Amino acid sequence: MTPPDLTLPQPERDPARHWLLYAAAERNPDRFRPIPLDEAATRLGPAAAGGEVDRRTPGDRSLVVISRQRATAIADLLDELALRLAPGVEVPAVQSDGSLSRLAKELADDMLRRSA
Repeated sequence: MTPPDLTLPQPERDPARHWLLYAAAERNPDRFRPIPLDEAATRLGPAAAGGEVDRRTPGDRSLVVISRQRATAIADLLDELALRLAPGVEVPAVQSDGSLSRLAKELADDMLRRSA
């Protein structure tokens, strides 16, 4: 007997409006839906804001200390960028309020500040 297929079909995603990395699961009805870019920024915000106390000695910039949640948010943003930059992927002008772009810029600036 073949086990039932418990996977849900992936929705169509528009790179101009949707997060490409993953979709949101919904319970009623059981399905996936595309995540708008602005919603992705809202979902990543709390994790990106997570910080840890930096216990390095003053002037030691050989390591940058961040929380696991913040590292995961950065990894998700980089994975999304990798999907968008893959050969053959056409990404039209992004249609959003810019919150995801601002979040990425804030994280980049913070990483540079911590390492300077």
